[in-house]
Amino acid sequence: MVCRRWRQVALQTPELWRRFDIGLGYPLPTIRKQWDWLVSMRPAAPDDIRVDCIQPGYPDQPALIYLWSQCGISTLERITHLEFVLLRSSTAAGIAHPSIALPNTRIDRLWVDSHEYPGRSTTHTPWEVDQLLETFPRVRYIKLLRQSCFSFRPGNSFLHTTFLHITNCVNVSICAGLSSFVNLERLWIQATTISEASASSTTTIRMPSLKWLCIYRATNFPWTKLDCPSLQVLTGEESVSDAIIQFLQQHPHVRDIDVQVDKQMFATFARTVPHVETLDLGGYIEGLAEWQTATDLVEPPFPNIRRLILDRTEEEIGLDLFESIVKTYCLLSISTTTTATTPPSIPPSQPQAHSIGESNPRKRAVDCLCVFGTTESFKTAKWAQSPLLAGCVRTSRTYSHLEPWLCLELRWPESSQSH
Repeated sequence: MVCRRWRQVALQTPELWRRFDIGLGYPLPTIRKQWDWLVSMRPAAPDDIRVDCIQPGYPDQPALIYLWSQCGISTLERITHLEFVLLRSSTAAGIAHPSIALPNTRIDRLWVDSHEYPGRSTTHTPWEVDQLLETFPRVRYIKLLRQSCFSFRPGNSFLHTTFLHITNCVNVSICAGLSSFVNLERLWIQATTISEASASSTTTIRMPSLKWLCIYRATNFPWTKLDCPSLQVLTGEESVSDAIIQFLQQHPHVRDIDVQVDKQMFATFARTVPHVETLDLGGYIEGLAEWQTATDLVEPPFPNIRRLILDRTEEEIGLDLFESIVKTYCLLSISTTTTATTPPSIPPSQPQAHSIGESNPRKRAVDCLCVFGTTESFKTAKWAQSPLLAGCVRTSRTYSHLEPWLCLELRWPESSQSH
């Protein structure tokens, strides 16, 4: 139930009526009436369009042709979001057809989703994403979700797509065609299995415009075949492997890295990326403090780092580990080898440099140290009571995909950081 006042407000707010949610199981005249009503509620036609094709027998091309012509979708200059929801991934080829092409329509986001996880399906019909992009050539961001057996043909050139997102897909052959996205700036592949035949190709995958690469649980991803001269960010929390080390050696300009690293790979990883400026580190974060005793490194790792993120929950970080990292990376005036504590006669209002042990060999302190946790747990974590936190500025940042987790950012004044 909606009160009269709220109903009036809703009817007088055109932005509320920009989405057209189509269920192809309904009679086509009924869908047309819905479209006409939405058009009457706002000056411009709806630009957020979701086509539900989950009924058996759909997507039905005659139905789509009717919608495109009778509802005027084919005449729209811009669509902010166009989404097709399929019953099975095997029917994806049905929406890639010249009869529903939008050659002149700018599409900000195109999503193709399926109700059926491809790993559970017994029917896999190969289809080419090229056909989809030929049908909707001016799409900027394309997301393929829960699809299977799709491929990219090499040799094409897709000029408008800048963001490609592939998630929860299986047996996909994408390696040969990634170079077709000549202006691609962001590539995100998550929980996806790349076909062995595609991954075994020896062809170099050149993506000259790629700046942001997110790889998470992407089986058979061809790390060593990538050539991304503009790449700046590598994220996705992948475990550092020999292939990733080789990739980082070939891309020394990457300054922002988010990975998991084990004890055996820590020193190799540190030597490979001395230039890194933002590091989201999971796994063996103890290496940040134990580099002298547990590795063959001769100086603290990551000398140019400006933002250090400890990718563990606040409860997994002990007081000793936390204070050792703070002394090494944040408070260069404090010795990194002493275990002395602040004398009772010195008030703990500011961190105090110790008079014993060796000085910290780092040239500069990090600008920001980050820890993940929740608001309540930050109050009870043992390291949160450390006297080294005196004088530091604490701020928190939320991330929609990590709720209810927060990222606690710690910054010390420059007077505490200098030698």
